[in-house]
Amino acid sequence: MRNPNTRISRRNFVRAGAAALATASVVTSLPVSAQQPASELESEYLMELLLDGDPQIDTGHTRIAPLSGGSFSGPGLRGTVLPGGADWITQVDGHSSLDVRITLLTDDGAYIYMTYKGMLVRSDSGLYWRVTPVFNTASEKYVWLNHLVAVGKNKNVEGKIAYDIWRIL
Repeated sequence: MRNPNTRISRRNFVRAGAAALATASVVTSLPVSAQQPASELESEYLMELLLDGDPQIDTGHTRIAPLSGGSFSGPGLRGTVLPGGADWITQVDGHSSLDVRITLLTDDGAYIYMTYKGMLVRSDSGLYWRVTPVFNTASEKYVWLNHLVAVGKNKNVEGKIAYDIWRIL
């Protein structure tokens, strides 16, 4: 083992740095196909979210879409979306950036604050619309929502803004 107080010459320092750089360039130049994930991503269906929207307010690069209510339901979780939420939709580099804040009221009286960020992109291949919900509640029954990662995907429901939402396991 080398003594930490031993001095290293400039020449040896440069050689060690060059060797480290060469090793790093080999590792980082591996083709993407050679990289393997440590595990598969697993998910579990959480709920369907249906939102009622009011006419949008145009403020320039950002449009505000008031949300007047809605509903949500899934295994062990159901209720209504309270009026008063909104979606701030900002146009950024050819896509729409979503920022939504709503309050959920479960059928058994618990309040859940739900926010989500997302992205909406229209292209020749179709519509890419994904969100990442975050939940916050003081309810002991639903506190598990505070500790999960979730993703949502839009779906077509006539007259609604609709998502299927999954929890990532």
